[in-house]
Amino acid sequence: SGSLRAREGEREERMGGLHVDMDGQRICESLYQVIIVVFSAVGFIAGYFVESFKVTVFAVLAGVALASLLCVPDWGILRGKEKPVWLPDGCTARPNRAG
Repeated sequence: SGSLRAREGEREERMGGLHVDMDGQRICESLYQVIIVVFSAVGFIAGYFVESFKVTVFAVLAGVALASLLCVPDWGILRGKEKPVWLPDGCTARPNRAG
């Protein structure tokens, strides 16, 4: 267990942190919602004119696939500049943050 934590710590230092911060999560959530809504609206309009529900469903599925591809992986551009503050083992109290 100790060597595993050491390897994870080395990898995190080498890659500059492996965690998306709250701002990155907020951006991902907004991007995910916009992509799905746009694809759904375009798919609905296209399906209405073509008179095919299949077109609408495929458009929504394509939007979900694209949004998942863009938002699920931990892209480096969404990583915070500051490392996350983790609670120590066994601690249940929240740390006080200044600012």
